[in-house]
Amino acid sequence: MQVILEPDEASSIMALIVAQVLDHAGLSADGRAAVRRWRTDRAEGTAEMADLTIGMNEALGTLLDERTTRQIRRKGRYVSSKEM
Repeated sequence: MQVILEPDEASSIMALIVAQVLDHAGLSADGRAAVRRWRTDRAEGTAEMADLTIGMNEALGTLLDERTTRQIRRKGRYVSSKEM
């Protein structure tokens, strides 16, 4: 399986996560301000958001690769990629 987020999708996910952090993490006023600055720095269309999108796609790809079991043919039989 392959999942690739577009920058606008990554921005939406980031906005949801930041909203949850701001609402439920019990941050101080300074902490909340820092999170808001971080979010503002990664507004849609910025280079920082493009970098975040790449990072999110790499992390998703790594997670999916780790959890995916593939069948590979070896010497006339099939073995799991986790057995190799």
